[in-house]
Formats: sequence, C-alpha cells, structure tokens
Amino acid sequence: MQVVQTPEFEAQVKRLRKIYRQIDKDLALLSGLESGVRPQDMRLQNMGGMEIYKARLPNTSARVGTRGGFRVVYRVKDGIVILLLLIWAKSRTVDMPDSQIRRVASQY
Repeated sequence: MQVVQTPEFEAQVKRLRKIYRQIDKDLALLSGLESGVRPQDMRLQNMGGMEIYKARLPNTSARVGTRGGFRVVYRVKDGIVILLLLIWAKSRTVDMPDSQIRRVASQY
C-alpha cells in the first residue's frame, strides 16, 4: 500500500511540531500502514460508504501514551492507497466532528 499525506494533514503536523517536538518520532508508527499493519484503529461509521479509520498514537513529548496522545484519521482508497487526512492532539481538541472528517475525505 502507498501512504500519502494530504495538504491538510501536513499543515496540521507542521502546527503540532511547534508544540510537540517529538511528533515525527510518534508518526513513525504509521510506517506500518504500508505493509498493512494498523495501529489501534477503528473504522468510523456514517462516512458515506468511504473506508475511514481513526488511529490513536502516543504523544512522547507530553508523556501521555495513546489515551491522551494524537488522533490520526485516514482513508483507505481502492485498497491500495492510504490517505492521511487529519491529525490532532487529544489534549487540545477532544474530537473532530464527523462532518469535517467527511468534508476532508470527500476531497480525495
């Protein structure tokens, strides 16, 4: 599988990098997506038939583990491409509205 970062995802990582210096180390856990290994993910419902997942990643900068770490939303498209859509820190944003996830996912 090919993993592709969307412009929204890249912009969010850039903002988070200013606060959480070790975010690149945490995002390295997503490298397993290329081989089909998914980190503690769950499929989101009511996404208009799109295959969209939310994964929990640890935040080693804040030392909170996966529970209070990062949330990453990604879409599996045609079974061959994984689009990284959104990322946020659970400690700063509790949850992302489904409408925003659908809006970003439908652009790709």
